[in-house]
Formats: sequence, structure tokens, C-alpha cells
Amino acid sequence: MVKVQKFSRRRLLAASLLLLFTAAAHAAPWNSLSPAEREVLQEHRANWDQYSPAQQERLRQGAQRYLDLSPRQRDAVHAQQQRYREMSPEEKQALQEEYKKKKPRP
Repeated sequence: MVKVQKFSRRRLLAASLLLLFTAAAHAAPWNSLSPAEREVLQEHRANWDQYSPAQQERLRQGAQRYLDLSPRQRDAVHAQQQRYREMSPEEKQALQEEYKKKKPRP
């Protein structure tokens, strides 16, 4: 039984390390983004290299969705962002909790 546990721990450690190195290999450098993506994601530039590849991909997908919006829809997004920035920390917390309740779980 002890050998099985050691073997499982070793396999788990090896798989975790492999995943970590594989993920690091697929991280996208800031300069690999299109000029339009860089413009949309400008606020993330300083931290871009610290984000996981999965987080970078989610941000790129969000930027692409934004770029696909009409000018009117983009204006609505900007207005919504402005309203969020003007919220108190308590209002932001309440909104985040409400979002978590509505967000479907994978």
C-alpha cells in the first residue's frame, strides 16, 4: 500500500511539473498580440508576462469579442465600465457576489 501511495505522489508531481512547463512554453509574449489587441489590453501590459497562458487566452478572447462589437456597442461597454469605476467598494463586492451566483459552473 505504501508503494502505491509513493508511486501516485510521484506521478502527480511529474504530471504537475509537466503541466507547468508546458503552460509556460505556450505563454504569449506581449509583442505577439495584434496592434488592436494590444490597444484593447493596454491596462494589462505591465503584468502580461505574469499571467498564466490560460488567463492570457481569456483576455485575448475578450479583446476579440470587444473588437467585433459595433461602435454603438463599444460605447455601451465604455459607459458600463465608467459606472463600475464609480461604484463604492461595497457596491462592487455586492455586484461580484451577484455575478458569482448567476455564473454557470463548469
